[in-house]
Amino acid sequence: MSAAVGSVLSSATAREAQPFRVRLGFTFAVIAALHLVAIGLLLTNIFSSGAAAVTVGAALFAYGRGAIHSMDFDHVSMIDNSTRKFVAEGRRPASVGLAFSAGHSTVVLVTGILVVSGSGVVNTLLDGDSTAARVLGIVGLSVSGLYLLLVAVNNSATFWTAWKLRRALRADPRLQVPADVFTPRGPAARLMAAPLRRVKHPRHIYGLGFLFGLGFDTASTIGILMVTGAAAIAGAPPLALLSLPFLFAAAMTLGDTVNGLMMLKMYETADADPVRKINYNLVVTGVSVLSALTVGVLAVSALLADEAGVEVGPLQAVARIDTEYFGYVLVAVFAVIGAVAALRWRGRRSA
Repeated sequence: MSAAVGSVLSSATAREAQPFRVRLGFTFAVIAALHLVAIGLLLTNIFSSGAAAVTVGAALFAYGRGAIHSMDFDHVSMIDNSTRKFVAEGRRPASVGLAFSAGHSTVVLVTGILVVSGSGVVNTLLDGDSTAARVLGIVGLSVSGLYLLLVAVNNSATFWTAWKLRRALRADPRLQVPADVFTPRGPAARLMAAPLRRVKHPRHIYGLGFLFGLGFDTASTIGILMVTGAAAIAGAPPLALLSLPFLFAAAMTLGDTVNGLMMLKMYETADADPVRKINYNLVVTGVSVLSALTVGVLAVSALLADEAGVEVGPLQAVARIDTEYFGYVLVAVFAVIGAVAALRWRGRRSA
Protein backbone atom coordinates (compact mmCIF):
# COMPACT_ATOMS: atom_id res chain seq x y z
CA MET A 1 0.00 0.00 0.00
CA SER A 2 2.75 2.45 0.96
CA ALA A 3 4.68 1.61 -2.21
CA ALA A 4 1.60 2.37 -4.31
CA VAL A 5 1.09 5.68 -2.52
CA GLY A 6 4.76 6.59 -3.05
CA SER A 7 4.48 5.76 -6.74
CA VAL A 8 1.42 7.96 -7.15
CA LEU A 9 3.07 10.86 -5.36
CA SER A 10 6.41 10.61 -7.16
CA SER A 11 5.32 10.45 -10.78
CA ALA A 12 2.84 12.56 -12.74
CA THR A 13 2.39 9.65 -15.19
CA ALA A 14 1.63 7.26 -12.32
CA ARG A 15 -0.87 9.72 -10.86
CA GLU A 16 -2.70 10.10 -14.18
CA ALA A 17 -2.81 6.31 -14.56
CA GLN A 18 -4.76 5.97 -11.32
CA PRO A 19 -8.56 5.74 -11.43
CA PHE A 20 -10.30 9.12 -11.21
CA ARG A 21 -11.79 8.20 -7.83
CA VAL A 22 -8.33 7.61 -6.39
CA ARG A 23 -6.98 10.91 -7.74
CA LEU A 24 -10.03 12.69 -6.41
CA GLY A 25 -9.42 11.13 -3.01
CA PHE A 26 -5.82 12.41 -2.98
CA THR A 27 -7.04 15.86 -3.95
CA PHE A 28 -9.48 16.11 -1.06
CA ALA A 29 -6.96 14.50 1.30
CA VAL A 30 -4.60 17.41 0.61
CA ILE A 31 -7.39 19.90 1.27
CA ALA A 32 -8.34 18.11 4.49
CA ALA A 33 -4.70 18.10 5.63
CA LEU A 34 -4.47 21.85 5.01
CA HIS A 35 -7.58 22.40 7.13
CA LEU A 36 -6.21 20.19 9.91
CA VAL A 37 -2.91 22.04 9.97
CA ALA A 38 -4.69 25.40 10.13
CA ILE A 39 -7.07 24.33 12.90
CA GLY A 40 -4.28 22.59 14.78
CA LEU A 41 -2.12 25.73 14.75
CA LEU A 42 -5.04 27.78 15.99
CA LEU A 43 -6.22 25.40 18.74
CA THR A 44 -2.76 24.57 20.03
CA ASN A 45 -1.95 28.19 20.81
CA ILE A 46 -5.25 29.93 21.18
CA PHE A 47 -5.30 29.72 24.97
CA SER A 48 -1.70 30.74 25.51
CA SER A 49 -2.28 34.48 25.19
CA GLY A 50 -4.67 37.18 26.28
CA ALA A 51 -5.10 38.03 22.61
CA ALA A 52 -7.04 34.79 21.97
CA ALA A 53 -10.24 36.66 21.09
CA VAL A 54 -8.39 38.69 18.48
CA THR A 55 -7.04 35.50 16.98
CA VAL A 56 -10.49 33.85 16.81
CA GLY A 57 -11.98 36.86 15.05
CA ALA A 58 -9.03 37.05 12.69
CA ALA A 59 -9.33 33.30 11.98
CA LEU A 60 -12.98 33.64 10.96
CA PHE A 61 -12.08 36.60 8.76
CA ALA A 62 -9.17 34.68 7.17
CA TYR A 63 -11.29 31.65 6.28
CA GLY A 64 -14.11 33.79 4.92
CA ARG A 65 -11.76 35.88 2.79
CA GLY A 66 -10.18 32.73 1.39
CA ALA A 67 -13.57 31.40 0.33
CA ILE A 68 -14.49 34.74 -1.24
CA HIS A 69 -11.13 34.96 -3.00
CA SER A 70 -11.73 31.62 -4.73
CA MET A 71 -14.66 33.29 -6.49
CA ASP A 72 -12.52 36.03 -8.01
CA PHE A 73 -13.11 36.36 -11.75
CA ASP A 74 -9.51 35.58 -12.65
CA HIS A 75 -9.50 32.44 -10.45
CA VAL A 76 -12.73 31.11 -11.96
CA SER A 77 -11.65 31.90 -15.52
CA MET A 78 -8.13 30.46 -15.09
CA ILE A 79 -9.41 27.18 -13.66
CA ASP A 80 -12.29 26.99 -16.14
CA ASN A 81 -10.12 27.46 -19.21
CA SER A 82 -7.34 25.19 -17.93
CA THR A 83 -9.88 22.42 -17.31
CA ARG A 84 -11.28 22.98 -20.83
CA LYS A 85 -7.79 22.58 -22.26
CA PHE A 86 -7.14 19.26 -20.50
CA VAL A 87 -10.55 17.78 -21.37
CA ALA A 88 -10.04 18.76 -25.03
CA GLU A 89 -6.78 16.76 -24.92
CA GLY A 90 -8.61 13.66 -23.68
CA ARG A 91 -7.53 14.01 -20.06
CA ARG A 92 -9.66 13.85 -16.92
CA PRO A 93 -7.90 16.01 -14.32
CA ALA A 94 -9.05 15.94 -10.70
CA SER A 95 -6.75 18.61 -9.35
CA VAL A 96 -6.66 21.66 -11.65
CA GLY A 97 -8.32 23.85 -9.02
CA LEU A 98 -6.12 22.42 -6.28
CA ALA A 99 -2.93 22.98 -8.30
CA PHE A 100 -3.73 26.59 -9.16
CA SER A 101 -4.82 27.39 -5.62
CA ALA A 102 -1.78 25.66 -4.13
CA GLY A 103 0.51 27.86 -6.22
CA HIS A 104 -1.35 30.98 -5.16
CA SER A 105 -1.43 29.75 -1.54
CA THR A 106 2.34 29.26 -1.54
CA VAL A 107 2.78 33.00 -2.03
CA VAL A 108 0.27 33.77 0.73
CA LEU A 109 1.86 31.30 3.16
CA VAL A 110 5.42 32.47 2.56
CA THR A 111 4.37 36.10 2.92
CA GLY A 112 2.41 35.25 6.07
CA ILE A 113 5.51 33.64 7.58
CA LEU A 114 7.46 36.80 6.79
CA VAL A 115 4.79 38.88 8.53
CA VAL A 116 4.87 36.69 11.63
CA SER A 117 8.68 36.82 11.72
CA GLY A 118 8.54 40.60 11.64
CA SER A 119 10.30 40.90 8.30
CA GLY A 120 10.15 44.34 6.76
CA VAL A 121 10.21 42.82 3.27
CA VAL A 122 6.42 42.57 3.32
CA ASN A 123 6.04 46.32 3.67
CA THR A 124 8.06 46.73 0.49
CA LEU A 125 6.03 44.08 -1.35
CA LEU A 126 2.74 45.74 -0.41
CA ASP A 127 3.95 49.21 -1.31
CA GLY A 128 2.61 49.74 -4.80
CA ASP A 129 5.26 52.35 -5.54
CA SER A 130 8.24 50.11 -4.70
CA THR A 131 10.30 48.55 -7.49
CA ALA A 132 9.81 45.03 -6.10
CA ALA A 133 6.03 45.41 -5.93
CA ARG A 134 5.87 46.78 -9.47
CA VAL A 135 8.05 44.00 -10.89
CA LEU A 136 6.00 41.29 -9.15
CA GLY A 137 2.79 42.95 -10.29
CA ILE A 138 3.99 42.96 -13.90
CA VAL A 139 4.92 39.27 -13.63
CA GLY A 140 1.53 38.33 -12.17
CA LEU A 141 -0.48 40.28 -14.73
CA SER A 142 1.68 39.15 -17.65
CA VAL A 143 1.43 35.47 -16.77
CA SER A 144 -2.33 35.47 -16.20
CA GLY A 145 -3.10 37.73 -19.16
CA LEU A 146 -0.89 35.96 -21.71
CA TYR A 147 -1.91 32.46 -20.66
CA LEU A 148 -5.62 33.21 -20.78
CA LEU A 149 -5.34 34.99 -24.12
CA LEU A 150 -3.54 31.98 -25.58
CA VAL A 151 -6.14 29.57 -24.17
CA ALA A 152 -8.96 31.78 -25.48
CA VAL A 153 -7.48 31.78 -28.98
CA ASN A 154 -6.98 28.02 -28.81
CA ASN A 155 -10.54 27.38 -27.57
CA SER A 156 -11.97 29.77 -30.15
CA ALA A 157 -11.00 27.22 -32.82
CA THR A 158 -13.28 24.69 -31.09
CA PHE A 159 -16.05 27.28 -30.90
CA TRP A 160 -15.74 28.11 -34.61
CA THR A 161 -15.80 24.41 -35.54
CA ALA A 162 -18.90 23.88 -33.41
CA TRP A 163 -20.59 26.88 -35.04
CA LYS A 164 -19.90 25.61 -38.56
CA LEU A 165 -21.03 22.11 -37.57
CA ARG A 166 -24.29 23.48 -36.17
CA ARG A 167 -25.04 25.26 -39.46
CA ALA A 168 -24.12 22.17 -41.48
CA LEU A 169 -26.39 19.92 -39.39
CA ARG A 170 -29.28 22.35 -39.77
CA ALA A 171 -28.85 22.20 -43.53
CA ASP A 172 -28.48 18.40 -43.56
CA PRO A 173 -29.56 16.57 -40.34
CA ARG A 174 -28.28 13.28 -41.82
CA LEU A 175 -24.76 14.61 -42.24
CA GLN A 176 -22.11 12.09 -41.18
CA VAL A 177 -19.86 13.72 -38.59
CA PRO A 178 -16.48 12.20 -37.60
CA ALA A 179 -15.97 11.45 -33.89
CA ASP A 180 -12.87 13.67 -33.76
CA VAL A 181 -14.62 16.66 -35.35
CA PHE A 182 -13.37 19.05 -32.65
CA THR A 183 -9.73 17.95 -32.83
CA PRO A 184 -7.68 20.97 -34.05
CA ARG A 185 -6.12 20.41 -37.47
CA GLY A 186 -3.84 22.22 -39.86
CA PRO A 187 -0.84 24.54 -39.48
CA ALA A 188 -2.89 27.37 -37.97
CA ALA A 189 -4.32 25.12 -35.26
CA ARG A 190 -0.89 23.72 -34.43
CA LEU A 191 0.55 27.23 -34.27
CA MET A 192 -2.16 28.38 -31.84
CA ALA A 193 -1.69 25.33 -29.60
CA ALA A 194 2.12 25.39 -29.63
CA PRO A 195 2.67 27.84 -26.72
CA LEU A 196 0.39 25.74 -24.50
CA ARG A 197 2.06 22.39 -25.11
CA ARG A 198 4.28 22.73 -22.07
CA VAL A 199 1.18 22.87 -19.86
CA LYS A 200 0.65 19.11 -19.88
CA HIS A 201 -0.35 18.25 -16.31
CA PRO A 202 -2.27 19.92 -13.48
CA ARG A 203 1.04 20.39 -11.66
CA HIS A 204 2.03 22.91 -14.35
CA ILE A 205 -0.98 24.97 -13.27
CA TYR A 206 0.72 25.21 -9.86
CA GLY A 207 3.47 27.32 -11.45
CA LEU A 208 0.88 29.56 -13.09
CA GLY A 209 -0.88 29.98 -9.76
CA PHE A 210 2.38 30.85 -8.03
CA LEU A 211 3.39 33.47 -10.61
CA PHE A 212 -0.17 34.75 -10.68
CA GLY A 213 -0.10 35.31 -6.90
CA LEU A 214 3.06 37.40 -6.98
CA GLY A 215 1.09 40.53 -7.85
CA PHE A 216 -0.31 41.05 -4.31
CA ASP A 217 -3.00 43.13 -6.01
CA THR A 218 -6.18 41.65 -4.56
CA ALA A 219 -8.06 43.01 -1.58
CA SER A 220 -8.32 39.52 -0.06
CA THR A 221 -4.57 38.86 -0.10
CA ILE A 222 -3.70 42.28 1.23
CA GLY A 223 -6.48 42.02 3.82
CA ILE A 224 -5.27 38.73 5.29
CA LEU A 225 -1.71 40.02 5.56
CA MET A 226 -2.88 43.20 7.27
CA VAL A 227 -5.02 41.22 9.74
CA THR A 228 -2.07 38.92 10.47
CA GLY A 229 0.11 41.94 11.18
CA ALA A 230 -2.57 43.53 13.39
CA ALA A 231 -3.00 40.32 15.39
CA ALA A 232 0.77 40.14 15.85
CA ILE A 233 0.82 43.69 17.24
CA ALA A 234 -2.05 42.73 19.59
CA GLY A 235 0.12 39.97 21.04
CA ALA A 236 -1.32 36.82 19.46
CA PRO A 237 1.00 33.77 19.68
CA PRO A 238 3.23 33.20 16.63
CA LEU A 239 1.86 29.73 15.79
CA ALA A 240 -1.70 30.97 16.06
CA LEU A 241 -0.75 33.78 13.70
CA LEU A 242 0.49 31.21 11.20
CA SER A 243 -2.96 29.63 11.24
CA LEU A 244 -4.38 32.74 9.55
CA PRO A 245 -2.68 32.34 6.14
CA PHE A 246 -3.26 28.57 6.42
CA LEU A 247 -6.99 29.12 7.00
CA PHE A 248 -7.10 31.52 4.06
CA ALA A 249 -5.31 28.97 1.86
CA ALA A 250 -7.52 26.10 3.05
CA ALA A 251 -10.76 27.91 2.17
CA MET A 252 -9.41 29.19 -1.15
CA THR A 253 -8.14 25.74 -2.11
CA LEU A 254 -11.48 24.11 -1.30
CA GLY A 255 -13.38 26.68 -3.37
CA ASP A 256 -11.01 26.47 -6.33
CA THR A 257 -11.10 22.66 -6.29
CA VAL A 258 -14.90 22.52 -6.29
CA ASN A 259 -14.95 25.02 -9.16
CA GLY A 260 -12.50 22.90 -11.16
CA LEU A 261 -14.57 19.74 -10.61
CA MET A 262 -17.77 21.52 -11.61
CA MET A 263 -16.15 22.66 -14.86
CA LEU A 264 -14.76 19.16 -15.45
CA LYS A 265 -18.28 17.75 -15.25
CA MET A 266 -19.61 20.36 -17.69
CA TYR A 267 -16.89 19.85 -20.29
CA GLU A 268 -17.02 16.06 -20.05
CA THR A 269 -20.77 16.29 -20.65
CA ALA A 270 -20.13 18.44 -23.72
CA ASP A 271 -17.51 16.01 -25.05
CA ALA A 272 -19.57 12.88 -24.35
CA ASP A 273 -21.70 13.42 -27.45
CA PRO A 274 -20.57 16.68 -29.07
CA VAL A 275 -22.86 16.37 -32.09
CA ARG A 276 -26.08 15.70 -30.15
CA LYS A 277 -25.09 18.39 -27.64
CA ILE A 278 -23.83 20.86 -30.20
CA ASN A 279 -25.76 23.82 -28.77
CA TYR A 280 -24.55 23.03 -25.25
CA ASN A 281 -20.99 22.75 -26.53
CA LEU A 282 -21.31 26.08 -28.32
CA VAL A 283 -22.63 27.93 -25.27
CA VAL A 284 -20.17 26.46 -22.75
CA THR A 285 -17.14 26.96 -25.00
CA GLY A 286 -18.31 30.45 -25.96
CA VAL A 287 -18.68 31.56 -22.35
CA SER A 288 -15.27 30.06 -21.57
CA VAL A 289 -13.61 31.92 -24.43
CA LEU A 290 -15.36 35.17 -23.50
CA SER A 291 -14.25 34.97 -19.86
CA ALA A 292 -10.64 34.24 -20.84
CA LEU A 293 -10.58 37.11 -23.31
CA THR A 294 -12.06 39.45 -20.70
CA VAL A 295 -9.45 38.62 -18.06
CA GLY A 296 -6.66 38.75 -20.64
CA VAL A 297 -7.77 42.12 -21.99
CA LEU A 298 -8.14 43.52 -18.46
CA ALA A 299 -4.63 42.32 -17.56
CA VAL A 300 -3.07 43.79 -20.71
CA SER A 301 -4.95 47.07 -20.19
CA ALA A 302 -3.73 47.31 -16.61
CA LEU A 303 -0.14 46.71 -17.73
CA LEU A 304 -0.32 49.35 -20.44
CA ALA A 305 -2.16 51.92 -18.32
CA ASP A 306 -0.37 51.48 -15.00
CA GLU A 307 3.10 50.26 -15.94
CA ALA A 308 3.69 51.53 -19.47
CA GLY A 309 1.98 54.85 -18.77
CA VAL A 310 -0.25 54.74 -21.84
CA GLU A 311 -2.78 57.55 -21.30
CA VAL A 312 -5.62 56.63 -23.62
CA GLY A 313 -9.12 57.25 -22.30
CA PRO A 314 -10.76 53.92 -23.27
CA LEU A 315 -7.68 51.98 -22.15
CA GLN A 316 -7.66 53.71 -18.77
CA ALA A 317 -11.38 53.00 -18.40
CA VAL A 318 -10.95 49.29 -19.15
CA ALA A 319 -8.04 49.04 -16.72
CA ARG A 320 -10.21 50.50 -13.94
CA ILE A 321 -13.15 48.09 -14.39
CA ASP A 322 -14.10 46.54 -11.06
CA THR A 323 -14.38 42.76 -11.43
CA GLU A 324 -15.20 42.04 -7.78
CA TYR A 325 -18.46 40.27 -8.60
CA PHE A 326 -17.62 38.97 -12.07
CA GLY A 327 -16.55 35.58 -10.70
CA TYR A 328 -19.91 35.03 -9.02
CA VAL A 329 -21.68 35.95 -12.24
CA LEU A 330 -19.54 33.53 -14.26
CA VAL A 331 -20.16 30.64 -11.86
CA ALA A 332 -23.89 31.44 -11.86
CA VAL A 333 -23.96 31.47 -15.67
CA PHE A 334 -22.30 28.04 -15.86
CA ALA A 335 -24.64 26.69 -13.16
CA VAL A 336 -27.71 27.90 -15.07
CA ILE A 337 -26.39 26.44 -18.34
CA GLY A 338 -25.80 23.08 -16.68
CA ALA A 339 -29.19 23.04 -14.94
CA VAL A 340 -31.14 24.01 -18.07
CA ALA A 341 -29.28 21.43 -20.18
CA ALA A 342 -29.90 18.68 -17.60
CA LEU A 343 -33.63 19.46 -17.47
CA ARG A 344 -33.92 19.44 -21.27
CA TRP A 345 -32.08 16.12 -21.63
CA ARG A 346 -34.18 14.57 -18.86
CA GLY A 347 -37.33 15.77 -20.57
CA ARG A 348 -36.26 14.23 -23.87
CA ARG A 349 -35.53 10.86 -22.23
CA SER A 350 -38.93 10.77 -20.51
CA ALA A 351 -40.80 11.82 -23.68
